Amino acid sequence: MSSDLKGRRGRTLASAAAALLLAGGITTLGLGLHAEPPAPAGNPSASVSGPAPSSAAASATAAAADPAAPAAPPPAQPAGPVLAASLPVSVDVPSIGINSALLQLGKQANGEVQTPPGEPGSPAGWYKDSPAPGQNGSAVLLGHVNSTKNPIGVFYRLHELTPGQEIAVTRADSTAAVFTVDKVQIYHKASFPTVEVYKNADRPEVRLITCGGYDPATGEYLDNTVVFAHLTSTHPA
Repeated sequence: MSSDLKGRRGRTLASAAAALLLAGGITTLGLGLHAEPPAPAGNPSASVSGPAPSSAAASATAAAADPAAPAAPPPAQPAGPVLAASLPVSVDVPSIGINSALLQLGKQANGEVQTPPGEPGSPAGWYKDSPAPGQNGSAVLLGHVNSTKNPIGVFYRLHELTPGQEIAVTRADSTAAVFTVDKVQIYHKASFPTVEVYKNADRPEVRLITCGGYDPATGEYLDNTVVFAHLTSTHPA
C-alpha cells in the first residue's frame, strides 16, 4: 500500500460521510463531499428531496380536511432502550475480532469529515456531530480497512458481519450499548445512497463504515462497506 493512503482513504471516507439527516434536515458536511446523484427523469421514488409522507401524516391531513373524521393515532414510540448522551470510548465486535478505542472525529478546516489515523494499530472513531451511540438517531463510526504499512486495518473484517451479530459500544457513563446487526451493504461510491445511510433514525442505531473494492490499477477504493445496526440491550460496562 503506498504512503499516500491517508489522503486517499480520507477522501473516500469523507465522501461517504457527505450528509446527515439531523433534526433540522439534511446537513451538508463540507465542499467536495459525496453528493446523491440526481434522480432519473420519471422516477420520483429515486428523489432525495424528502421522504414520502407516512400513513400517520396522511391521516392527519385527511382529518384536518374533514373535522368529522376520527383523530389520527399518535405516532409509534421507538422500541427498545433509549439512552442519554454519553461519549463512546470503545467498540467491540467479538465475532470479527474488533476491539478498539474510539477517537472523537470532527470536521477539518475545509469542512470535510476527519478520519482516524492510518498507521498500524490506529483505532476507529466516532463522528461527534452524530448522536452518541444509544441516543435516538444514527451514530456514525468510521475506521480504516487497512493501514499505511499493511493491508490490515481496524475495520478490515467489517464486511464479514451478518444480521443478528452484535456490536457493543462502551460509553463514558460505564454503560455498554449493545446493537444487533440488521444488514451489511456494499455501495459503489458513484451511487452511494446518502439519505439511506445517514438519515436520522427514530430509534437508537449505529453505522459502521469503511472502504472496500480496492482497485490495484488506480490505487483507489471504489466502494464503501456500511453496517446498519440498532440498539437491543444495555448492561454495565
